[in-house]
Amino acid sequence: MESLDLTDADAYKLISIFKKTISKNKYVLTEGSKGKIKISGLLDGTERQFVLYYMYAIDNIHLNFSDASTRYTLVRINLDSSFHKNSDGKVYGHRVEIFSEEEYRAKNDTFTHYKAYPLPHNSFKDCDDFFTALQQMFDYTNVKNHSSISFIEDNILSI
Repeated sequence: MESLDLTDADAYKLISIFKKTISKNKYVLTEGSKGKIKISGLLDGTERQFVLYYMYAIDNIHLNFSDASTRYTLVRINLDSSFHKNSDGKVYGHRVEIFSEEEYRAKNDTFTHYKAYPLPHNSFKDCDDFFTALQQMFDYTNVKNHSSISFIEDNILSI
């Protein structure tokens, strides 16, 4: 079995460092919107790049915070009615997925490097709102300066 390029300790360190958005954009959220936000932080004096991928649809919101170097998911929030199959069973509905060496070894599928937990979990609260989930993601991953981006919800989604 291949080994991962990060350990749990490495992933925690990457999640914990202070970060800022480097994308400068105004995003308009409409049904089916997808995109990515570039983020950077300093790790031991060296700039490290991250990407926050997002997908927005009614009852189907995904936020995936990943390390740009390894392309590993560090933290992912899924607000949908689907499931994730952990090595010890399925987690249905709203969930957070967090990088896990142990899950990688236990699942032994050469791909899955995160474990899913039903929401609420630790500092993540359960919600149905993109903006609430995005703020929780920023808080958890220490993205403290995100003033270079803004999101606008298109009123077409309102009933």
